[in-house]
Amino acid sequence: MNIPPVEFDLALQRDGFALTAAGVVPTGVTAVFGRSGCGKTTLLRCLAGFESGCTGQIRHGDVVWQSARVRQPAHRRQVGMVFQDARLFAHLSVRQNLGYAYKRRRGRGPDWHEVVAALGVEGLLDRWPAALSGGEAQRVALARALLTGPALLLLDEPLAALDYGRRREILPLIAGIPERFSIPVVYVTHSRYEVLELADRVMLMERGNIQAAGSVSEVFSNPDHWSLLGNMAPTVIWDAQVVARDNDWGLTILATDAGRLRLGGLDVRPGQSLRLRLTARDVVLVPGQPAVSSLLNTLSVQVDEINDYPRGVVHVRLRAGSGAVLWAEITRQAAAGLRLANGRRLYALIRPQVLRINH
Repeated sequence: MNIPPVEFDLALQRDGFALTAAGVVPTGVTAVFGRSGCGKTTLLRCLAGFESGCTGQIRHGDVVWQSARVRQPAHRRQVGMVFQDARLFAHLSVRQNLGYAYKRRRGRGPDWHEVVAALGVEGLLDRWPAALSGGEAQRVALARALLTGPALLLLDEPLAALDYGRRREILPLIAGIPERFSIPVVYVTHSRYEVLELADRVMLMERGNIQAAGSVSEVFSNPDHWSLLGNMAPTVIWDAQVVARDNDWGLTILATDAGRLRLGGLDVRPGQSLRLRLTARDVVLVPGQPAVSSLLNTLSVQVDEINDYPRGVVHVRLRAGSGAVLWAEITRQAAAGLRLANGRRLYALIRPQVLRINH
């Protein structure tokens, strides 16, 4: 199905704060990430039609939600929104909460039974909101938003109040919404891990502006964005695909732009896509290919850039395979011993602690 994107170019002025944000929300999950107070929630409220002072344009395909001449009120926009607190109607049962949304749906949307099954709320239908756990309440809130028949689903830190275990249960449910229900999702979060786990694209916000937007691997791997991402150490995100299993040694073989990697401890299947997060501390540089090493993965690399930092630290940008970038953090003394120079060929050993992120 061809799902039209949501395009916006918005402005909002308040005392001490200004929002000026333009972008496109395509199919998939778009994460909005930034420091507290940068305007993430305000952007979602503008898209939903909750901010009366917001000016500019919002278009969903050929349908105009807002322009200089048109301003659809919030209840007429095909937008579903879920907040950090579930905001269920306390005087209605779960079944009645969902029925309220289903009767007032603003367009064609997912079937009741499909939503109830997908969010796993069958056993909750006759419960009251006060009797639900935090995770159960958020699953019901998601189901209710989907049953309104939205063309766009806005999620404002919906998992922030949940513990790690509950988050891990709900993240895959959210990740599956765009493909299963053909509804793009905008997901506000303060967690880098949630972005890596969930999103296809990311918008970085600072002081009411979208400073960067693109695929997760593009944005997270760009040094210009590391400060906005929470002063990250030099990091790259690689997309990988499971190509085989080595059952004799309990290893999974992954294909990446840097070459093939072998990792242990993965419960995955051939053809599955993964993300790999490599920090500069995951990489060890050696002048020649080691005959034997406890580190399973050795890549032929070329030095691309050398940056000196205080306290004797050197960050080295490297290229491997078909152009994959990775970083190494070494001491100035080690750099001298390796005779580092742009274009020099070395070998990079990848530590097994490299973070695997299912996607």
